[in-house]
Parts: sequence; structure tokens; C-alpha cells
Amino acid sequence: MMSFSRSLIGLALGAALPLAAQTQNHYVGSIATGQLTRTAVVNLTQLAQSQLLQAQSVLSYPYPEFKPTKLFPKLSASTIAVALATPSMQSLPIGVSGLFGFNALSHYDQRQANNGNQFSVEPPSPSIAVANGYILEGVNNAVQIYSMTGTPLLPKVLATNQVFGVGPAIDRSNNAGTGYGVFPTDIRVYYDQGISRWFVLQRAQDEDVFGNNLNSSHLYIAVSQTSDPTQTYNVYTMNTTDAANPRCPCIADYPQIGSDQYGFFVSVNEYDTFYNQFVDAGILAISKSSLAAGSLAPTMESFSIPFQSGYEFAIQPATTPPGAVSFLANGGGEYFVSSQSKFFPDNNLALWLMSNTSSLGGAFPSLSLTQTTVAALPYITPDVAIQRPGPLPLGSTLGGALAFLDGGDTRILSVSYAGGKLYTTLATQVADSQPKLLVGGAYAIMSPTFRSGTLKGTALRVGYLGVQNNSLLRPAIAVNAQGKGAISFTLVGPDYFPSAAFIPIDALTTGSTVLIQAPGVAPEDGFTGYPPNGSVARWGDYSAAVAASDGSIWMGAEYIPNGPRTPKANWGTAIFRYIP
Repeated sequence: MMSFSRSLIGLALGAALPLAAQTQNHYVGSIATGQLTRTAVVNLTQLAQSQLLQAQSVLSYPYPEFKPTKLFPKLSASTIAVALATPSMQSLPIGVSGLFGFNALSHYDQRQANNGNQFSVEPPSPSIAVANGYILEGVNNAVQIYSMTGTPLLPKVLATNQVFGVGPAIDRSNNAGTGYGVFPTDIRVYYDQGISRWFVLQRAQDEDVFGNNLNSSHLYIAVSQTSDPTQTYNVYTMNTTDAANPRCPCIADYPQIGSDQYGFFVSVNEYDTFYNQFVDAGILAISKSSLAAGSLAPTMESFSIPFQSGYEFAIQPATTPPGAVSFLANGGGEYFVSSQSKFFPDNNLALWLMSNTSSLGGAFPSLSLTQTTVAALPYITPDVAIQRPGPLPLGSTLGGALAFLDGGDTRILSVSYAGGKLYTTLATQVADSQPKLLVGGAYAIMSPTFRSGTLKGTALRVGYLGVQNNSLLRPAIAVNAQGKGAISFTLVGPDYFPSAAFIPIDALTTGSTVLIQAPGVAPEDGFTGYPPNGSVARWGDYSAAVAASDGSIWMGAEYIPNGPRTPKANWGTAIFRYIP
């Protein structure tokens, strides 16, 4: 693998489910130091200031305006209903949060970054990091840094191409048909409290200047040199083509990130771009001390995990909130959680532990990866979400009808580790009292143990999220060191334009009301929902939620704001704060 040799809720089901037979699977990694190398040093404030002096491009161009997006196969609603009795629950009321929040990055911001040398991109996939009085947000291939009151701290929104020190996604001053450059996607941003460093990570399929895919791909990681995210970053690059693998060339699709006391972890799905299929899963374990020191080639070990049981997909690393303690036994360890990816119903989750992570501090790390399954709750791939009718400035010009929103699949969307417990979320199909099939969410709070080389887990509490007649998209959870937190998501349906919302949660209880933080003002009206792309609009691969050092929970979710839009899309994001 890349030379890795890629309103309903809650029954809270308070009693622990019976423990399933927990077969152990073990994986051995290989030292990969030298595959990830420092390639540039950039200063974000200087980049943004220099952009102020350059002319802004207009929102038109003879080349294609947008980049194609990839949808994963789905089961139809009728197939789902036959396959499994969809979870049916009691509806929750909906209220207004009244919390502090602000409008953050929008499609207009993303498209206009780097003086307009950008594509229109859907879905909006927000990621946020919060620390030291700063909020770092990344959406698609754009970043901005805010104060805790929502004031932008960079004079211009930056394209991640600028952050990574590479050429623009497209050069709109070039009319010769040779303007294509690096197009990074699947953004993740992160703050690591242990080394006081900020991270921006993306992957890219390489292209030639005419926009044709090349048989190569790369992973980019920018790591700040200090605790100030507005200043200088070291940029690291890794070739992820995996040319030695007969099932490649590949891309490192859907990268996920997390950390423990010793390591920074990146998990990916290795995707074959020629046959359009997933090959295997990969995990990179990178020394945090190497990254903090700005090493030219950080110490790293990699794991290649073949697809066998279906749980080897979107293996989500855990993040530990400020004040909580990482797993320190057995030389230190990082937990991961994954779900069944084969688009069939299931009621188990996979629990993973990478142990002996303290060895990343030496030149020759020796890590071990163990996996087992935990009985949790039934889940099943959701169908699409229906929107509330409204004005469609773009759709009306394309002859398109009101688009459905992509409901996603059942991959794990977030994992927090605090107080010896893992808090995780995923999407699932649910049924309301009508009964009507809807897109909802599910959560599980698990207690993992690792003794004498044996990994076990118990689901302490599980439940579902949803609202009557409407859908909840992309639930993301974060808890503080005391296990108190919230789940953010988008609320949408016949009664609501896409809106940013959340629900409180802790180890023992889940909130009784879905709270709307930022109400949407119109339907999603972006290019992915209309011909020739189809009738289902892409709507975020994920939402965002993180804990701050004061115990507050900051969330980011996509919605349709009342603000500037581009001709091709109208999405935006909201960032807001909840104090448990």
C-alpha cells in the first residue's frame, strides 16, 4: 500500500449489549521513514498579504468550471427495507440553540481563493481545529483562520495549493488550454496539544497541464513551526501511487487523522483509479517529535490492510481532547474504529489498537496493530435526503428539478477518546412514525481494553439520531476530558432548508431536543445536483466537532447561508460554540 510495505433518536439503549465473539486480527507494519519528506516552507500571513496586491480573477473561464466528484454506490430504499427492518424511533422536538457562532468559509470564498485560480467544488467538507485563541477551518481546498469571536485573521482566504507551496489548481490567466495544476481534496485540519502544532492535510490525484489524470498521486501535510497557525509551516509530501502494487496506480482516498501521545496517524482507503475500485486500507504512523522538530524525513511506519471482512474501510483514528489522557499502557496506543463497508446491514463495529507507539521516538519504530469486533447497534446504508422546495437560480437555467442530497454511507465519521471511552458516530437509515425512511445518525460509546495482547470492547451505550419527516446528515461527535460534548450535523428535509444543527451528549445521557444553530435560507443549488451530473447533489463527506482547552465544544457544519454565492453553488459553513 503506497509502498505502505490508500426529529428521531434515541433510544439510548442504556444497557450494554452482549459481547460478540471477538476474533483477533493482527497486522505488522514496515518502516517507511523517507517516504514522507519536507518539500517547502510557507508563511500563511505573508501569502495572504501578497494576494491582496494581485488582481482578482472573474468567475468565468473557457475551461470547465468545476471538478467531477465521485459518488459511492447505494442501495435503493426498497432494497434497504427488504434487507433489514430499518430502526424506528420516537421523534424529538426541534428548537433554536441561541449559541455564539458565525458564518465561516463558503463556496464563494473557496472559489475566489488564490485570486480565483480555483475550481467550483462540491461537496463542502468542513474541518476545524481550535486552540490558543485561534480557529483554523479548512473546506475543500481553502483555509481561513479566525479569532474566537469569528474575526478572520488572514487578510485573504488561502487556497491549500498556496499552503502546500504548489501551483494553482487552474491558471485562469492562461488561455492556451494548459492551465491545470495540483487539485487537492479531502481536507483535514488538526491541532495537536502535545506538540503545540497545527496540521493541514490533503491528498491529490496528479494531472498534466491539460487536466488529464496521470498515473501518480500525492499526500500533502503542512505542519506549523509554532503554536501560531497564522505563521510558518513545514510542508511534507508523499508519493501515494503505489506503483509496485499490480492493482494500482492508486490514490490515498478519504484520509483521516488522529494522534496519541507519541504519534500522528493518517488512515486512507487506497483507491485504484484505473479500475475504479478500492484496493486496501493503509495507516501511516508518524513520529510527532520528528514533525515538531521539522525533520526533513520524519520517522514513520506504515501498515497495509487488505479488504477481507469489510471492516477494513475508512478506519477512523481517535482524537483525545485537551486534559484527557491517551492510552499509555503497552508502550502507548492509538485507537481506531471502523464499520462494515460492504453496503449490507450490520450491527457490529470494528475496534483497532496500534500499540507500542512510544517506539516512534526512536529511529526504528516497532508498532503492532490489533483488530476485533464489538456488538453495537444495527445500521444500514441510507438513501438520499429530500429538500424543502425553494428558489433554484442555477437549476432553473439547467432545466434541473429540486435535487436530492447525498445521504452518504455507513463509514465511521468521528471518534473521540476520553476517560477510557470511545465516542463515535456514523450515518444510517432510520424510519419515523409514518413510517418514512430517512437519513439519520447513530452513535456508540464503547469501553475498550487491551490486556495480555488481547483487545476487547463493550458498547456501553448506543442510540440513533433523526427527526420526524426530515433527515440529519454527517453527524460528528466531540467530547471534552469529562466526556461531555455534542454531535453536529446538517438538518434538511421537506420542512427545513439545509441547516446547521447539533444535539448535546455525554457518557450517560443524550439531549432531548435537536437544536438549530444556523437555519438555512434556500435549497442546495449546486452543480452536482443537475444534469449532466444527475439529480443527487453532493453534501459533505463530513461535519466537524472538536473540544477546546476550556472544555467547550466547537462545531462546524455546512448549510445554505444568506450570503454571496457563485453561479455554480450556494453552500456555506457555520462555526459555533457549545459549553456543556
